[in-house]
Amino acid sequence: MTIDDKPAQRRRRKADEPSESGAQATRRKLLAAATRLFSEFGYNAVSVRAIAQEAGVNAALVNYHYGTKEALFEEVIRINTSDHVADRLHRLTQAKRTGREPTLEEVLEIYVSPLIFGDEVSSGAFARLHSVMVSERSDVFEDIASRAFAAVNIAFVDELQRCLPQLPRNTVIWRLYALVGTLLFFDTRPAPPGILTVSGGGCDPSDRKELFRQVMPFLIQGMLAPAP
Repeated sequence: MTIDDKPAQRRRRKADEPSESGAQATRRKLLAAATRLFSEFGYNAVSVRAIAQEAGVNAALVNYHYGTKEALFEEVIRINTSDHVADRLHRLTQAKRTGREPTLEEVLEIYVSPLIFGDEVSSGAFARLHSVMVSERSDVFEDIASRAFAAVNIAFVDELQRCLPQLPRNTVIWRLYALVGTLLFFDTRPAPPGILTVSGGGCDPSDRKELFRQVMPFLIQGMLAPAP
């Protein structure tokens, strides 16, 4: 090969590589496809090939962009939890800048509101993906959940313990996770089993304002209960 051939070879090699805009578009397609499939079928039942087929791209691009299915799943979790985490931390910071410490009810409202009143599509995906991690529990998922939720949950445990100095920290942690479980149950689609039948349609969790109105007193009193 002559010296003059080298620039042409470099141009051909560069043309074969994904452009930055093309790479970004591919990553968006893969994330959207993975979110849909993981949410509907769970982690274990979804293959790399199925994600690529759903995204309309070559299966090799999953490994090219993310390395492994596990890494792609973690990115899906991060994307779908980042808004919830950021919103709650921001609102907690703003509440603490008022010159007084927020009350127990205010702290719980800050934590709960994004889960109940968040965008329907993102909240639904968030709840279903969290259910995947719970139902297909593994050490891998524990690590992913820790990285996604640890900062916000530690911040709120600190605030709840300030509001509830009579309770041991571990009791506060138990109750925070019981709260999360309650809210995830009410995000079951189309509705938690039996609630519409038993209530004759009077208890519909899709009515988010009513869900908030009914659940908040329960959560507050649960937090205030004496330590076991």
